[in-house]
Amino acid sequence: MTKPLISVFISNYNHGRYLKKCFGGMLAQTYDNFEVVITDDGSTDGSPDIIRTYAESDQRFKTNYFPKNRGVREAFADSIHRTNGKYIFCAGSDDFVVNKDFFKKAVDALEADPRPAGFYGICGVYLAEKEKLINAMGTAEAEGYNTPLQCCEGFLKCRSVISTPSSLWRRDLFLDHGGGKMRELIDAMGPQADFYLNHELGFRYGIYYEKTLFACQRVYEAKTNYSANLDLWKTAERHAEMERRLRPTCPQYPDIEKDWMRWRAFWMMDTIQKSGVKV
Repeated sequence: MTKPLISVFISNYNHGRYLKKCFGGMLAQTYDNFEVVITDDGSTDGSPDIIRTYAESDQRFKTNYFPKNRGVREAFADSIHRTNGKYIFCAGSDDFVVNKDFFKKAVDALEADPRPAGFYGICGVYLAEKEKLINAMGTAEAEGYNTPLQCCEGFLKCRSVISTPSSLWRRDLFLDHGGGKMRELIDAMGPQADFYLNHELGFRYGIYYEKTLFACQRVYEAKTNYSANLDLWKTAERHAEMERRLRPTCPQYPDIEKDWMRWRAFWMMDTIQKSGVKV
């Protein structure tokens, strides 16, 4: 029986020093039916040459090179619209997969159960400057299938967080509910766009969770990456927009309004702490 195709899509800008580790985590997978769809966004650090080397030796690499930098929204949209798989994995070019069975576990779970929109697990938080693991994210109400109600209540109570670097999705649902309009999502919510989409899908369909470390996301003391550059009030506006979009799909339960209030307070405090603003 033919194994379903996974589309890994990546937008890269000047992360050449990390590409070997990023690609290596995928090439080490025990599940081999995947494509790596990558858009280089006008890099000036030698990234295109590194990408070409991999593409020349492995036909699963599908490449596109912008001659000049066009920004994350354009590179992201270009890569995602060139995908072909039944399943989709959004990989940061500076992040990396650490579990060789990640793709196999995800496909096995999603093929066995048609209910969840996707599969995820734990994501390590990796400090780039010191090359060390400093934290982890990726939590759920329970192992196995989490219902839409569990996803919603866990999210609002700040007990459940679906982390992009350790999640894999059904491509049709991902595109139908926002991934196909990623330019608009990024304009509305900036680096919170994928965070919103992950939970939108969980609220609608539920998701399968395994309490296993699958990937790591780099963070930077120097705050040089897109998601690390926080503007306090702009981030607050983005969280308000996220709430506006999530509310219509959030299953109702007693005291949900109190949980929305706590959710706002939690993420505002998180933003304040990360921004360095003193209160």
